[in-house]
Amino acid sequence: MDRYSSNELIKGIRKRDNTVLGYIYQKYYSSVQHFVMTNSGTADDARDIFQEALIVVFENITRDKRFTLVCNMQTYIFSIARVIWVKQLNKSVVNQTQLNEDHEFIEFEEPQPFQEHDFKYALYQKAFFELPKDCQKILKWSNKGKNNAELAARMKLSENYIGKRKHFCKEYLIKLIKGNPDFYSDKL
Repeated sequence: MDRYSSNELIKGIRKRDNTVLGYIYQKYYSSVQHFVMTNSGTADDARDIFQEALIVVFENITRDKRFTLVCNMQTYIFSIARVIWVKQLNKSVVNQTQLNEDHEFIEFEEPQPFQEHDFKYALYQKAFFELPKDCQKILKWSNKGKNNAELAARMKLSENYIGKRKHFCKEYLIKLIKGNPDFYSDKL
């Protein structure tokens, strides 16, 4: 097949379909390889990082039968690989390397850890969509600056109920996020 949808890729990963896995390698490996190799890594490092990222993807998809992507598969794999590589660099990278010829130092620019934030946001989004629909509405509108009176009017409920429900929804969202095994994962 020339192209797979996100759902087809997820199904293929769950079934351990070699055609889908080959497609993933063919289409997505080069971006991870380029990133790793332009950020102080080797071809071997890139292969290892890609493998680790695929293990995380496989675990996430097979552990949660309702798993859905909030981005395309390439972005998801690349984000995970980037976080893994940045963590590995943070553990082992030396920010300055002395040159033998003239004893000057080269500054290596470390990759920005914004992808870790993106992964945390993906955890948040996953948990958010597991909330009851009314919680999603309340939190979404609250985030847009709507107060309890406006929410009560929109949802045709009492302002007191909205206040209690908003508190419950926030607590439940936190519980879902912290309940996700990846929240405490050492890899991510």
